[in-house]
Amino acid sequence: MIKSSISSLSKLTFRTKVFLLLFILLILQMSVMVWHFDSTLYDSIKHQVGTRALIQAKEIASDPELIKQVEQKNIDDLKPHIERLSTISDASFIVIGDEKGIRLSHPVEERIGHSMQGGDNTGVLERGESYITLREGSLGYGIRGKTPIFDADHNIIGVVSVGYLLNRFDQWLDVYMTPLLVEIFCIFALTLIAAWGFSRHVQTKMNGMEPEEIALALNLQKSILSSVYEGIIAIDNQGYFLTINKTAKTLLGINKGFKYLKTRQIIEYVSHTEFFFRQPLDLNLKDEIIHLNGLSLIASRVAIYKQEEHTPKEITGWVVSFREKSDIDSLTMELTQVQQHTDSLRVLRHEFSNRLATISGLIQMGKLDEVQQLINQENTSKQALLDFIHHNIHLPQVAGLLLGKSLRARELNIELRFDPTSQLHSLNSTLSETELCAILGNLIDNAFDATQNNATSNRIIELLITDAGKDLVLEITDNGIGIEPHLIDEIWKKGVTSKIDDHQNHGIGLYLVHRYVTHAGGFINVDHAEPQGCIFSIFIPTERITNKKSGSNHHNEGK
Repeated sequence: MIKSSISSLSKLTFRTKVFLLLFILLILQMSVMVWHFDSTLYDSIKHQVGTRALIQAKEIASDPELIKQVEQKNIDDLKPHIERLSTISDASFIVIGDEKGIRLSHPVEERIGHSMQGGDNTGVLERGESYITLREGSLGYGIRGKTPIFDADHNIIGVVSVGYLLNRFDQWLDVYMTPLLVEIFCIFALTLIAAWGFSRHVQTKMNGMEPEEIALALNLQKSILSSVYEGIIAIDNQGYFLTINKTAKTLLGINKGFKYLKTRQIIEYVSHTEFFFRQPLDLNLKDEIIHLNGLSLIASRVAIYKQEEHTPKEITGWVVSFREKSDIDSLTMELTQVQQHTDSLRVLRHEFSNRLATISGLIQMGKLDEVQQLINQENTSKQALLDFIHHNIHLPQVAGLLLGKSLRARELNIELRFDPTSQLHSLNSTLSETELCAILGNLIDNAFDATQNNATSNRIIELLITDAGKDLVLEITDNGIGIEPHLIDEIWKKGVTSKIDDHQNHGIGLYLVHRYVTHAGGFINVDHAEPQGCIFSIFIPTERITNKKSGSNHHNEGK
C-alpha cells in the first residue's frame, strides 16, 4: 500500500508536487493557528469572566439592604432584590446562601431552602475568603465567583455566588471566531491561488522540465564541456562566471573550483577582457585572434539572451570559446605546405608538358640547336630563381612559399620580380614563420587578382622583403585596379572583400594580415602606385623579442 502510494506520488509532475506541498503546509499552519487562537481566547475569556463574576459577587455582598435581608433570612424581600440585580447583570445566575450554605435565593424557586452544590463554599464560610471556582452546580458547569457576606460585627452570615455557565463561553467564542474563520478562509483561498500560480511560474522558469530532466541536462552539459577540446567560458552581463570547462582553466592557468569561481568576475583571472565586452554587445564574433594571459588564441563569442516570451531580447551574458592559435597554425602550416606542393607540381606538370611538346616538335623538325638553346634557357631561368631564393631567404617555409608563388605567377602570365636587395636571415619578432607566410601569401594572391582584373596592366608584381634594418619590411607593388581611398580603412575588416566572386575566403585574407601585423607591433601603409595599382608596405619591429627577454631577465635578477 505504501509502495503504491509512493509510486503514485513519483508520477506526479513537479508543479503538482509543489502545489500539494504548499497546500499541506498551509493546512497545518492554519490548523495550528486556529487551535492556538481558540485555546488562548478560551483562557482569556475564562479569566475575564471569572474576574467579572467575583467583582459582581463582592459588590452584591456589600449591599446593606442585602446584608439586612440575609441576617433576617427574609426570603420574600430577597427575591425581588436579586431579580432586579439579575436583570442588570449578564451573569447566568446569582445565588445567595446563609452561613450554612442553604440557598436563600436561586433562579429556580423550587431549589430555595436546599444546600448549595459544588462543594466550593468551605473557604468562604469558614475562612471568609473570596475566590473563583470552576465547578458543576445544579444549573450546569460554569465559572463562579464566591465571596462571604459579613454583618456589622464582621461575622460571616452568608455567601454570594455569581456564575457564568460554559454554554455562554461557546457563544462568546463564536462571536470572536466567526470573523477569524472567514478571514482564514479568504487567506487560505488566496494562498492556494498564489501557490498554483507560483508552481506554474517555477515550471515556466524551468522551461517546462521536470527535476529529473534538469539533472540529466546538467550532467549532459558537464559531459559536453569536459569532452570539448576548446576552452569554453560563459559569463553574465556583469562579468561573473556562469560556467567554465577544464580546458579553459588549464589554458588560462586557473586552479580554482567552479563553486568559488561563480562568485568571482572574469577580470580577476583574465587579462585583456575587452574581447568579452566589445561593442556592439549583441554582435557574435567568430575566429578572432586575441591575447589572454600571455597566450595567443583564436576565439569566438556568442551572446546569451533572456528566454522570455512576449518581451524584447535582453542580453544576459556571453559564451566565449577559444583554442591556442598554435594549434591552428600547425594545421594551417600543414595545409599550406600541401597546397604549395600541389600548386607547384600542377604548374610544373603544365609547364613541362608544354616544354616537352615544343621540344618534341623541334626534334621532329630536326632543329637540334634550337632544342639545346631552349633547354639551356630554361635551366638558366630556373636556376637563377632558385639561387636567388636560396642565398637570400634563409627561412624554409618562406622560401618554399616564394618559389611556389613564382611558378604560379608564370602560369598566370604574370612576372613576379624580387627586389635585388631582398634578404631574410632570421625572424627576430613575435611574428611566427607561419604568420609571415600567411601575410606574404595573402598579399601576393591579392596582387595576382588585382593584376588579372586590370586589362591594361603591365602584369608585373614587385616584391621586397628585408630584415636589414631594425624592422622587417615587406613591400608588394602591383599594377592592378587599385583601391578606392575611402575603402582603405574598410578592407581590413573581417568579411569585407573587393573581389567580385569570393565565395571561398569571404574577406578573411586582409583581415588576418592586419591582425598578424598589429599583434606583432607593426603597421601597414597602403599607397597608390604609378601609373596604376597600389603598394602595400608593412613594417614589423625585429628587436621586440630581444627587448622583452632582456627586460624579463632584469626583472628576475631584481627578484
